[in-house]
Amino acid sequence: MTTLASPSSQLIKLSGMLVRSQVTTQLQAWERDFQAFLAATPAGSAPRPVELVVSLKGIEKVDTAGLAVLLHAWRQAAQHDITLVFQDSSSQLLALAQLCSLDELLRFS
Repeated sequence: MTTLASPSSQLIKLSGMLVRSQVTTQLQAWERDFQAFLAATPAGSAPRPVELVVSLKGIEKVDTAGLAVLLHAWRQAAQHDITLVFQDSSSQLLALAQLCSLDELLRFS
């Protein structure tokens, strides 16, 4: 599940499990919170931040399906010229991203 810290926040928090059985739930939650982030700065107003932080501190478990959720989020943000920065990544997630050669594409801090 994702949580937008506040409507104008530049931080989205992911929590729960990023695993195959939770992909649909996680994608729906991501979509809801990302759209709320976009709506907080409508076109024609002040420019949107070019960087959005996604906290992974609340992630309990991750598998390749969960990595696909992060890749989807990255693609969606890139379509809006927003760079995602994934923070508080577990060593398991970092190793999985490296194994799949996504550690250079996805930005981890």
